[in-house]
Amino acid sequence: MRIAFFGDSLTSGVPGSSYVTILRERFPDDTLLNFGKGNDTVVSLYRRISTMQFDKPLDIAFLWIGVNDVPQTDRWLYRTFHALLAQRRARDMDEFRSCFQATLNLLCDRARRAIVASPALKGEDLDNHCNRRLADMARLIKDVTADYDKAEFLDLQAAFAQELAVWPGPNHFPRNPFHVLLDALTLRTDGQIDGKATERGLHLTLDGVHLNSAGAKLVAEEFAAAIQTLPTHAG
Repeated sequence: MRIAFFGDSLTSGVPGSSYVTILRERFPDDTLLNFGKGNDTVVSLYRRISTMQFDKPLDIAFLWIGVNDVPQTDRWLYRTFHALLAQRRARDMDEFRSCFQATLNLLCDRARRAIVASPALKGEDLDNHCNRRLADMARLIKDVTADYDKAEFLDLQAAFAQELAVWPGPNHFPRNPFHVLLDALTLRTDGQIDGKATERGLHLTLDGVHLNSAGAKLVAEEFAAAIQTLPTHAG
């Protein structure tokens, strides 16, 4: 089977731990394609997918996007950073919905089945303002996905919330894009990533957004379960 993953740095696996690497070990006989790109928003991901050509259809396409469309800060540094990378955020929820639908249209044309995951979290404090906005976005994504016969919704946010219910997490997230870059350059192994996460008091993430090994394992398990329930891979 050909299984593709479309998303941002959480999918690319840099910085932090890679759930795609875990899935490749879990499904060694399948071809797993990683199309994650750091800092992608729904707007920039749509533009990127619209230029892609595949020599044959995908069996499954995973779509996991949205966390970069909810800023944890409106500081000029982040706005400038995204502008320089040509990865602007959706201006409002209406534009997000429109662009998300256009992206899902493309994936449903290119894949036999699409799995649409809710954005996970921004800070392990689930009650912070970013996570409340991500919860609104997840409901919108679920609503959009329901209109597609070839797509199904996967509530990753609920899976993260269940794990974090055991221990309330701190409201830690990256406030400077260069701190994220430093993590990407200096923390290359799961041991280094988990050590820094522990130092920051975090349980599933490296910095409140990007995954540590526990977070990557959680996502991999959720995605693996989705793969195994599909008729194309059952049994």
